[in-house]
Amino acid sequence: MIFLKRARLVPIALLLALVFTSCDNDFNSIGGRLIGQFDSIPLYEAGVIGYSKKIGPVQTNGLPVNKLGVYNEPVYGQQVASVLTQLSLTSTNPQFGTEAVVDSVVLTLPYFSTALEAGEDGNPIYQLDSLFGNAPYKLTISRSNFFLNNFDPDADFALAQKYYSDQGPVFENNLVGAPLYTNENFLPSKEEVVHGEFNKDNELDTVRATPRLRANLPVQFFQENIINKEGSLELSNNNNFNNFIRGLYFKAEPLNGSGNMLLLNFANAEAGITIYYTSQVVDALDSDGDGDIAEMVGQVSTYKLNFGPNTVNAFSQDLPTGIASEIAETNAQVGAKNLFLKGGEGAITVIKLFEDEAELAELRANNWLINEANLTFFVNQDRAPGAEAEPERIYLYNLKTNEQLFDYLIDPSINNESPLNSLISHSSRLERDETGAGISYKIRITEHVKNVLNNDFDNVNLGLVVTQNINLVRNSALKTPIDSISRVPSAAVISPEGTVLHGNLSPNAEKRLKFNIYYTETNN
Repeated sequence: MIFLKRARLVPIALLLALVFTSCDNDFNSIGGRLIGQFDSIPLYEAGVIGYSKKIGPVQTNGLPVNKLGVYNEPVYGQQVASVLTQLSLTSTNPQFGTEAVVDSVVLTLPYFSTALEAGEDGNPIYQLDSLFGNAPYKLTISRSNFFLNNFDPDADFALAQKYYSDQGPVFENNLVGAPLYTNENFLPSKEEVVHGEFNKDNELDTVRATPRLRANLPVQFFQENIINKEGSLELSNNNNFNNFIRGLYFKAEPLNGSGNMLLLNFANAEAGITIYYTSQVVDALDSDGDGDIAEMVGQVSTYKLNFGPNTVNAFSQDLPTGIASEIAETNAQVGAKNLFLKGGEGAITVIKLFEDEAELAELRANNWLINEANLTFFVNQDRAPGAEAEPERIYLYNLKTNEQLFDYLIDPSINNESPLNSLISHSSRLERDETGAGISYKIRITEHVKNVLNNDFDNVNLGLVVTQNINLVRNSALKTPIDSISRVPSAAVISPEGTVLHGNLSPNAEKRLKFNIYYTETNN
C-alpha cells in the first residue's frame, strides 16, 4: 500500500521502469531507507540547508503588471503601493477640428476579473481576480513633473534606466498642482460598468464593460493642455509630449490602517484617458433637416491617451523587526528554523542541496539511477498568514544564473491561459487541509539532481520566492545586491503575499525541509 501511494507521485514512464527493475534479482538499495519491501523504491533523505535574505528596494519599471493600494498582510504587516505612469499620444500631431470644446474626460483602468454565470437580468456577474483585502483606502491621481528616462544618463545613455521601489518620496516631491482625481474611500467594485457613449452618427449607445476604475477628470486641464495645443511642438511626437506632460501619479494612502490592493495592467488596450469633445463641422448632409447645408453643427469626437510606455511602482514596506532580526541572525552554513518568503521589498530563501561536499562526492560515486528527486516545504501554520492570505504558488530557480531549472523547462503541463494551474508537475500548488490552511508545497527537481550527480554540473544555490504567475520568469534588479544576489524574479516583486515555512532546523522534526531522492541501483 505504501508503494502504491508513492507511485502516484511519479511519471508513467518511471512506473514502467520500476516494473523491469523490480524483476531484477540483482536489485540493491544503498544509503537511505526502503519504503515497503518487494517492488519498492529506495529513498535517500539528502542533506539540505535553507535560510532567508531580506532583499530591500527592488527595480519596478518593466513589470508586466503593477500593484496599487494598501494591503495588510497578517505576518509581514502593511504594504502600500503607488504607481507613476507616463502618458502617450495614440496619434501624433492630432487634429481636433474647428472650435473644439471638451465635454468630458474619463480615465479607464480595467481590473482583472472573471465572468461567472449570468444574473437574473441576463447580464454577467463578475468576480475580481488579483484583489487583496476588502477595506477602502484614499486614492489620488496627480500630474507628475518627474521625467522617466528610457536610458540611464549616468551611463551615457548606453544602458536602460532602472527605477526602484523606494523612490516614492522623490516622485511625490515632483507633483504639480491640485490632484486631478480624489476618492476618499476607494474600493474596487466587481459590478459591470454601464455607460453611454456617442457613436459615429452622433447617437448615444449603451456600452457594457467588465469591472474597472472609470473616473471623470477635470475638463479644463485637458482643454488647455491637449485640445488647445493642436499644432504645437508638444503634440508633434511622443518624446516632446512625454517631456510636456511627464506622467500621472496614482497615490494610495491607508484609512484606519487598512485598505485593499489590486494588480493592474496599465498597458491594457482599454486602459487610458479618453477625451470627449465637440467640434464644429459643415452640415453637408443636413443632419438637422432644416435645409441649410452650409451651417456649422456640433460633431462629437474622442481622442485617447494611453498609459506608458514607462510605468513604475513605489512601495512603502518593511519587514517587522522580529522577522528582520531572525533573518539577520541566521547562520547560512547550518540553515534556519524558519524560511521567510515575502513579495515586493520582502524576503527570499536560499536553498543549498546536500549537506556538504563529502556527501555529494559519495552520492556521485554511487552512480545511482535517479527516479525522482523533490523538495517538500511545510507551512509553519503557527506563523503563516492563514488560508485566505497564503500564496498558492512558489518558484524555485537557479540563483547563480537567475534562470529556470531544467525540470521547469521540460514540464509539459505549462498552461499560459491559467498560470495558477501551470507547471504543476514540477511545482505543485499549495496543499491545504480541510480548513483551507496551507500544509506543504512540493517541487520536483529530478533532472536538476541528475545533472548534479551524474553529469558533474555545479551544485549551485537555488532561490525560492512567492509568485503570482509561475510562467513569468523575467528578473528585476536589486538596488543593493545582497552577497551574490543582484536580481530577483519579477513575479515575486508584484506579489503582495508572503508565508513562513519550516526550515531544516525546525523544532518540529516531521515538518523540517525535506530533500528526498528516490533511486535504484543494479549490480553489474
